[in-house]
Amino acid sequence: MKNILADTMFVEKYRPKNLNELILPERIKKKLANGVYQHLLFYSSPGTGKTSTAKAVCEEFNYAYDYINASNETSVDVIRERIEKWCATFSLMDNASGIKVVILDELDGVSDQFNKALKATMERFQSTSRFIATTNYINKIPDNVQSRFELINFDFTDDEEKEIFRGYVKRVYDICKAEGMEIEKDALVELVKRKFPDMRSILNVLQGYKNDGITKITLEHVKKFHGVYKDVYELIFNNVAPDKNYQHLVSEYSHRVDDVLATLGNDFIEYIQLEKPTHIKFIPQIIIEVAKHQAQRVHVIDNVITMLSCVFSIQSIVNNAK
Repeated sequence: MKNILADTMFVEKYRPKNLNELILPERIKKKLANGVYQHLLFYSSPGTGKTSTAKAVCEEFNYAYDYINASNETSVDVIRERIEKWCATFSLMDNASGIKVVILDELDGVSDQFNKALKATMERFQSTSRFIATTNYINKIPDNVQSRFELINFDFTDDEEKEIFRGYVKRVYDICKAEGMEIEKDALVELVKRKFPDMRSILNVLQGYKNDGITKITLEHVKKFHGVYKDVYELIFNNVAPDKNYQHLVSEYSHRVDDVLATLGNDFIEYIQLEKPTHIKFIPQIIIEVAKHQAQRVHVIDNVITMLSCVFSIQSIVNNAK
């Protein structure tokens, strides 16, 4: 199996570095035109640019910032040992305004104790620090936490979708050109249409084409499955010795556990529909299995074990099914 992570992942390589590079509605860009003026909470469905926007606005205004994946670092100790120390520490490298920013990605995954401590920390450092939080599930954020942020909705209106869609098409075309790949116009439009508004998923597909050595992307390619985690999906359906599968998963994906769990709940389903139609009937069982492991990961000391358990459980479902 090929090492698909040997080069920089497209989702990082082509992450916007400033506000001008973001493909966002004007209402959001106007909100951020003056920087992080108060605590901000970005919410929407996955892949619409919340995390990229949080990082880009910090880069744009030269804020010193600390990024925390809150779905992984859910303990209240993160508040005490990391966030409070970060907010309290002065550095000559910080920007002239003295404002520091803490980015809390996927805030919906934290514990109740984390939320309680977060509220106190935000109040304590309100004169020197700002918080940007993101979530795919705004209903999971308690009201008394939401009230400390200005909420910005990253889901697009119908009119915004048309403008954003055109921006996505141009961005995908430019990325293909930069990577030495051609893409036919109908294939370009169809790819964006299938994945919109999830740019992360689009980039994973483009990385799949690149890994497969495809230099000219046609509509037929778009109709077939290509994805950056295709080797994981093929592993699930193969009969290779378990120890070899274990070695591959640990060596290639031990640092991308959340990404693997996420892709098993979405792109893997598309893979089954396109490549393994005889197994479509097992999709509900697979989704339930993935959901259980996603929920359990915050209670496991080593997240790699959660990923391995999830993959091997799905493998059992598809290979032992009668």
